[in-house]
Amino acid sequence: MWSLFALGGGLAIGMFGHVSGAHGFRVMEQILAPVGNVWVAALQMLLLPLLVTQMLAAIAGADGGGTRELGRLGVQSIAMFVILLVAAGALAFAISKPLVSLYHGSPVLEPPAATSSPTLADREQSGKPELPANLIEAARKGMILPLLLFAAALGAAVLTLPEEKRVALTLLFRGLADAMLVVVRWVLVPTPIGVFALTYVSAFRSGGAVAGMMGAFLAIVCTVLALFIVLLYPVTAVAARIPMRTFARAAAPAQMVAISTMSSIASLPALIQGGDEHLRLPRRFTAFVLPLCVSAFKINRTISATVKLVFIAYLYGIPLHPSTVGVFIATVTLLSFGTPGVPNGGQYFSTLPVYLAAGLPVEAVILLEATSVAQDMFKTVLNVTGDMSVAAILSRSSRKTGEVLPIAEALAGEGAA
Repeated sequence: MWSLFALGGGLAIGMFGHVSGAHGFRVMEQILAPVGNVWVAALQMLLLPLLVTQMLAAIAGADGGGTRELGRLGVQSIAMFVILLVAAGALAFAISKPLVSLYHGSPVLEPPAATSSPTLADREQSGKPELPANLIEAARKGMILPLLLFAAALGAAVLTLPEEKRVALTLLFRGLADAMLVVVRWVLVPTPIGVFALTYVSAFRSGGAVAGMMGAFLAIVCTVLALFIVLLYPVTAVAARIPMRTFARAAAPAQMVAISTMSSIASLPALIQGGDEHLRLPRRFTAFVLPLCVSAFKINRTISATVKLVFIAYLYGIPLHPSTVGVFIATVTLLSFGTPGVPNGGQYFSTLPVYLAAGLPVEAVILLEATSVAQDMFKTVLNVTGDMSVAAILSRSSRKTGEVLPIAEALAGEGAA
């Protein structure tokens, strides 16, 4: 909330200074510009270590929660999470491109200086693939893909180790990830100051253009999130063979809780009640799958992140090649399974390296992230709707194997009643 107030204050004071042209506002701009730059630089130093530790903790810890112990249903759930997250990111990319093209504003922040290291997009555009000699060189040059592959391979290798070694390394990775989040929390403490500095400088230099840019982005991302909420109804009806009206009745109580609390966890009791009363979900789906969905499945992450990627790339004229988008969506998908130990902020900034790898200016990413509070209602409603959809679809797949009674019979009985 302080960051939101800082955002509004920075925009208002900066635009007033732009119009008035008073000398005091220019002095203020000269003071705040390095403040914002230092804050951004502090974040950039943490990005790659944060990304690698979160990836290692997520992959190595997947078995710690027990894919072996969870059994086939747990594996099916995780597989469906990955499929839906990747598909949602790809579809969000296709939908957001024509929407973003309707905005005809110009960048309100100068792109980073040419001193930055070559990005994945730069190397693709030049047509000269570059392979690092080692991980240190990859980190120095900002080459995120080799680091991701290393983290994925190491995390997968940990899963094959004997139990005592696997648990020890998993605890180590989780400890490192938690420690990095503590450092991030320290850097995020002055977030309102950093946001105020960035928005004031931007508004002072460009006037009302910065407010127009942020308003356009907020309208586009909320529109795309709303479209996905609506899309889940026919998808569930087809994939789970559940009437849309029945699914709507089951999801509505949880959606109301999501709107009022903006918390997926707070919506869990309503999800369980709706799945039990209206969808007649078996006990293991209400007691296991739905809690797993609430804790691990955040379908909004690949959608909102991809829209932001497309918007900033369009604004700055940065080309997005297929492999760039593919790496971006895959990375955000993996990071979405992490459970940050800090409220709100840490999970958003953990994806900053992926934007940097695509060649996007970090200042623009941070500026648009300040609008996240206004998106939270749409994101939470989408998440809980997706949770109910996954449980319904998986329950149909399980029933096809004859493990439980067909839902069609339960629905027929409900319709007859």
